[in-house]
Amino acid sequence: MACILCGGARAPWLEMPIDAKTRAPTPYGRVERCDACGLGVVAPLPSAAEVPGFYRLDSYYTHGESHFAKGEAASLFDRIRAHIAWRFDKGDAATVERLLSRVGGREGLRVCDIGSGDGQLVKAFAERGADATGVDPDPEAVARGRASGRDIRHGAGETLPDTLERGGFDLVVMSHSLEHCLDPVATVRSVYGLLKQGGTFVCETPNAACAHFKRFNIVSEMFDAPRHLYFFSPQNLAMTLEKGGMKVTDRYFCGYARLFSNDWRATENRIRDALAASGRRSSALPPAHSRAQSWRLLAETFCADKEAKYDSIGVVGVKAA
Repeated sequence: MACILCGGARAPWLEMPIDAKTRAPTPYGRVERCDACGLGVVAPLPSAAEVPGFYRLDSYYTHGESHFAKGEAASLFDRIRAHIAWRFDKGDAATVERLLSRVGGREGLRVCDIGSGDGQLVKAFAERGADATGVDPDPEAVARGRASGRDIRHGAGETLPDTLERGGFDLVVMSHSLEHCLDPVATVRSVYGLLKQGGTFVCETPNAACAHFKRFNIVSEMFDAPRHLYFFSPQNLAMTLEKGGMKVTDRYFCGYARLFSNDWRATENRIRDALAASGRRSSALPPAHSRAQSWRLLAETFCADKEAKYDSIGVVGVKAA
């Protein structure tokens, strides 16, 4: 099939035969990549009816519970490595304050968080005077959010709830949710319809072009198929916003120091061990995320360019006249 973004030819790229969270076999772990723009996509894609089942997990961040493994106690050298990574982490995390500053930061702004989970970001926006609404496809996350008094509505990027006012929002945020959508271009077009003229869209996804993803790929925490369906680089994420009608005005990078924690290493090693134990065919098994590998990654990236260094990318678009 052709790439939905540029029409280029797709070729096999990665294959992960098990769900990293459940350890169960999955038919949605094979990824193809466009030869032209580099966009990765699960092939075949699941049906819309199957997607909610991917989130029926014992623990997941949208349910208010961490799914990370507990790593070893930090040694002196672990603490030194973590400190070096922290000192060289110049990422521009999308805090609530920074997000609101992009649209003037005044009270009463209308904000929509698509892929809101149980609404932690919605709560933070509301506490700062915004009129905030969340949308999420996971029924459990929606129920948790509503039980906490947050305005969370059931829906997905491509199929927004009819109760959302089109053309009524100053800011729409998708933080690590576009990659979960079945059609990211259709999703951006939906976002375009939600925004007021001149409104802002901030979209952040995992960065499949970074050194960490290239090294650990299918056992990376940022792979996570079948929940992650698309795999972006800075360039093709910007292309996605443009194809959806947005004028791209900025981009940012974040997510570095966390890659060097023992909890992060333990989580990725748990995924790798489960894959090895499954005996199923996969892409070449990445190396274990050992302390030595962590030092090697640090040495290669602490002064690297942003695209190679940070595990997440953000692109900012505006609904221009």
